[in-house]
Amino acid sequence: MIEGVMMKSPVGAAVASRLPGGGIVARRLDMRLLSDRGPIWSKPVFRGAATLVDTLMLGMKALEWSASRQEKPDPEAGPRKQTGRSGMGAGASMGVAFLVAVVVFVWLPLQLSRWLMPDTGSQVLLHLLAGLFRIVFFVAYLALISLMKDVRRVFVYHGAEHQCIHAYERGGLPVSPEEASRQSPLHQRCGTSFLLLLVIVTVLLYAIIDTIVILVTGTDFSPAMRIVYHLPLIPPVIGISYEVLRAADRHLETSTLARMLSVPGMFLQRMTTRRAGPEEAEVAIAALRLALDEDPGDHVLVEREEVSEARVSLEGAGD
Repeated sequence: MIEGVMMKSPVGAAVASRLPGGGIVARRLDMRLLSDRGPIWSKPVFRGAATLVDTLMLGMKALEWSASRQEKPDPEAGPRKQTGRSGMGAGASMGVAFLVAVVVFVWLPLQLSRWLMPDTGSQVLLHLLAGLFRIVFFVAYLALISLMKDVRRVFVYHGAEHQCIHAYERGGLPVSPEEASRQSPLHQRCGTSFLLLLVIVTVLLYAIIDTIVILVTGTDFSPAMRIVYHLPLIPPVIGISYEVLRAADRHLETSTLARMLSVPGMFLQRMTTRRAGPEEAEVAIAALRLALDEDPGDHVLVEREEVSEARVSLEGAGD
C-alpha cells in the first residue's frame, strides 16, 4: 500500500493509510471472494489458488484506494465521483505486469538454460538451472527496486505489518504502537516464503510434465511452446506450494525440515522489510483492528463502503 497496510483475517479484510495531513483513514474491504463461491475452494490445493486470487483482488482494491487518499484535495472542486478509468488503468497495468513477468521469470530462464545445456537429456537439470535463474532475477529485481525511495517506504510498512502481527500473536488486543515497534519486522508466514516455495514446486512439477510430454510426443519443445502448456499448470503449482507452506507452518516448532524451508524466505524478507516505528505501527494496528471487526479508535476516521471521497474532511482527521 501507499503509506498504508492491508490486513486480512478470518472475519474480514481492511486497509489503513496515513494521510498527508497526518491523520489515519481506514476502510473495510467488502467484496465477494473466490473462496466464498463454493465448497471446492476450501479443499486442499484449490484453497491455495483461491487465496492467491483473493489476495490479488483485495490488494489491487486496497492499493487503488490508498493511492487516492494521498492526492491533494481541491477545496473548490467538491467531492469527486469515481469513474471507470482507474479500474481500466489498474487492469491494463496488471496485464502489462503479467506479460513482463512471463517473459522475465518464465521464458528467459528456460531459454538461458537451453542455451547453456543444449544437449542435456535431463529435464530435472534443465529446470533446476531455470529455477536458479528465476531466484537470481527475483533477488536482483528486489535489490533494484529497493533503491527507490517510495519502495523503501513500502518496505517500512511491510515491516510494520509483521511487527503488529507479532505483537498481536504474543498478547492479543489491544496492541500499542510502542509495543509493535519493538517486534521483529520478519515473519515466517510472509508471502516471500511462499514465492520461494513456488519456485521449488515449479522446478519439480515442470520437470515431470516436460519429461512426460517429450516421451509421449518425441519432441523437445522450445521455451516459447512450453509456456503454452506451463501456464495452465500455474493454479495447481500455487495450490501445492500453499499446502507445503501450511504444513511447514504447523510444524515449525517440531520439525527441522519445516524450519529449513522457512530460512530462504526469512533471508529475502531482509530485503523486503524495514523496521517500522510507532507512527507506521499505528497505521498497521488500525488495519488489524478493523480487519478483526474491532473499533480502530477515535483517532482513526473509518470510511464506509458507500461513502465517496470526502477529501476535505479526511485531510484533517487525527490532526
